[in-house]
Amino acid sequence: MRSYDFILRPTACTITCLILSGLSGCGGPSAPSHVFFGAYFPSWLLFAVLWVLLAVAVRLLMVLTGSGTSWPWPLALCLASGFLLALASWFLIAGALP
Repeated sequence: MRSYDFILRPTACTITCLILSGLSGCGGPSAPSHVFFGAYFPSWLLFAVLWVLLAVAVRLLMVLTGSGTSWPWPLALCLASGFLLALASWFLIAGALP
């Protein structure tokens, strides 16, 4: 075994540190939020609700047009199209990504 072999082989600690470094949080003083009904709602929660509503709307559109059975993996299609529509509408409304 070579002396520098440990550098080339990632350990569990290295992989865990790399994964957890992405979860460090927002750099600002607080997370982006919006006030509704006197309470603060985080932006990611509003984006998730918008995503679900648009995914349901895409599914209803597929059922009403009769194309719901012709697409492979309709759940993945509805979730992906709902996500893209929610991301586009959020970017147009808020002017920034969630």
